[in-house]
Amino acid sequence: MEERSKKKVFITGINGFTGLHLEKHLLEKGFEVFGTTFRKTDNPNHYPCDILKEERISDILVTIKPEYIIHLAAISFVASKDKQNIYNVNVFGTINLLEAINKLDYIPNKILIASSAAVYGNIEGELDETLCPQPVNHYGNSKLVMENMTKAYFNSQNIIITRPFNYTGVGQESHFLVPKIVSHFKEKKANISLGNIDVYREFNDVDYVIECYTKLLISNLKSDIINVCSGKAVNIKYIISAMENLANYKINVNVNPDFIRKNEIKTLTGSNKKLISVIGDFSNNYQIQNTLKKIYKH
Repeated sequence: MEERSKKKVFITGINGFTGLHLEKHLLEKGFEVFGTTFRKTDNPNHYPCDILKEERISDILVTIKPEYIIHLAAISFVASKDKQNIYNVNVFGTINLLEAINKLDYIPNKILIASSAAVYGNIEGELDETLCPQPVNHYGNSKLVMENMTKAYFNSQNIIITRPFNYTGVGQESHFLVPKIVSHFKEKKANISLGNIDVYREFNDVDYVIECYTKLLISNLKSDIINVCSGKAVNIKYIISAMENLANYKINVNVNPDFIRKNEIKTLTGSNKKLISVIGDFSNNYQIQNTLKKIYKH
């Protein structure tokens, strides 16, 4: 009997932090997974590709013919110095992908485009999708411009734009806050320099985010923007205290004024009401203590 063909998923930025976790998860779910990488790779399902080259993206898509597309490739570090590159990659890279998809002779089942909660800027409290975005840095603004350009393709493609809030996990680069804290404990350092530690932010598990992405991919939602969040804010002091318990020693925290953002707001969380209405609520399966333990023990 002929084996039923697997559904193909194509991920841009497949070898990035989120892409690596997502690929593993989708393979376990029985999908056939392909993707783009910026550098050469030994994996035959990974294609070296600069997303600023539309023709190259087009050739890859025609070769693979994926049913699902997840666009993760982006400049994601807020403090990135090359401002022009942030806009080039985050805006024009996305447009190149969408133009290449438009040239296919079929319409993919779903295209998931990863934006960011950074589009909201410094708005206090629980942020929902009806709020008017007010980004305060080039990264957030580039994602907002990207969203506005992507909406022009809503009529021709089945697109969801996701706005993930902060998330972390094994393999995240150490210039991000949680891996920075954990690495200091792993290396048994006596001191750590941080910004304002008396703020509350979401620090979701990357596994929660990719489970959300997978469920959204096969949902009926399209032509829409949705938060990917848990609505649970964690105090940075709590993260330090949890790590002190795990590592069994106290660390000396130096608050560096250079790391404190102007007009920094105390609490920033997302509303997950819309997300729950589409894919249900399983955020309680992911607790920050377990996430920290995974990164620490890895």
